[in-house]
Amino acid sequence: MKVKTSVMRNPRILILGLSTLVSGIGNWITMMAVLAIVVFRGTGGILESSAIFLAGLLPMLVASPAAGWLADRYDRKKLMIVSESVAGLSVVGLVFTAEPVLIYGMLALQAVFVSLMIPARQAALPDLVAEHELTQANAFFQQLNGVVKIIAPMLAGFVLTVLTPHQAILLDVLSFAASALILTRLPVLHPQAIQNPACEEKPTPDAVQAESSLRRAFHLAPSLKWLFISIFLGITVIMGLDVLASVFIRDVLADTEQFYGIMVGLIGVGTFAATLILMFRRKAANPWHDLVAGIFLLSGIPAVMVVSALWAPNAALARTLVLAGSLLGGVGNGLLTVQMHTLLQTLSPRGLLGRLVGLYETTAVAGQLVSVLLVPALVPGLMTMTLFLSVSSGMLVVVGTLILLKSRSFRDLQEVPAAKAAHSLSQIG
Repeated sequence: MKVKTSVMRNPRILILGLSTLVSGIGNWITMMAVLAIVVFRGTGGILESSAIFLAGLLPMLVASPAAGWLADRYDRKKLMIVSESVAGLSVVGLVFTAEPVLIYGMLALQAVFVSLMIPARQAALPDLVAEHELTQANAFFQQLNGVVKIIAPMLAGFVLTVLTPHQAILLDVLSFAASALILTRLPVLHPQAIQNPACEEKPTPDAVQAESSLRRAFHLAPSLKWLFISIFLGITVIMGLDVLASVFIRDVLADTEQFYGIMVGLIGVGTFAATLILMFRRKAANPWHDLVAGIFLLSGIPAVMVVSALWAPNAALARTLVLAGSLLGGVGNGLLTVQMHTLLQTLSPRGLLGRLVGLYETTAVAGQLVSVLLVPALVPGLMTMTLFLSVSSGMLVVVGTLILLKSRSFRDLQEVPAAKAAHSLSQIG
């Protein structure tokens, strides 16, 4: 079932968007409340702060593939409702403890249940909008994420001036309940399972065949490999910048956290601008071209940081370069993120979309973990900060160039249309 109306006039997209907005704000309140308990009002340091973020990342690395498999087997509406409901229940435990180990455990449990939501939501989009509206739909959800990142931290900060951290966490519990209630307004979203041609009503049950199907999907759509390379490298570089940015600003630009806030804000502004362009652009465009443009623009952030390090004695010029690069890099981040989702949804066989979204999330989390663990090991012990930034920028440029050179074959293979790919994959059984 495809809805042919405009994305902004599509009530089902608005329902899903409202659910995303409500639970996203609640998650930010919990994150800041936990930081208040463990760090700001406790005795925690860098190790404890890192553990909070790792508690949310590591479970998703393992759970996302399983969540994708479930999204290809069961009603995605029910999975999303279950995800929000059970994640809300796991947050309840945070209200009754200030013990860091217990907090990490409950955050990890919440991350497992939240991981059900992402593949189900992404896999459901092609059933809620027409294929030519997928870019606009993904841009809309990216805009919502941007809005949440802007308003939620400020709202959470205000809430924590009025309520205790434990009381504030109750608002997140309510947000999960409200999100689950909102999702009940969606239609039934049955997956389009790959069928066994010998018996049309039996989906392929064997796990080995499912794994084989994933390999076959990459064989039928070779550019999926390049998409996942882009995902991993883009996330790795972005997270590497997050790790290094504060130290770079302090040691190279001789500036403070206020400049860091402006830099991050400009990246957000650029990302939001890119989603607006994609959402309201009337002329059809090749998503691969947008993705390549996003990679090149994103490579500009580490590149201008390297250049600004060379011109550090001219502080005003160096800072201006970093801010300008952050704005353009934010545009690149928006193009890259939105069109990654669009390409994943259009290139993936429909019966495997949930599993491929789960693999996408695992790849993204792996990229984040690589940066979190690798950057401190490399910088400054094995390479200087400017050398690491140069390598990061160069890797993005190389991958973007390779994708650009292969774009003709991508169009020729484009790849195997999803329906044809699903038919071919059904022959595996």
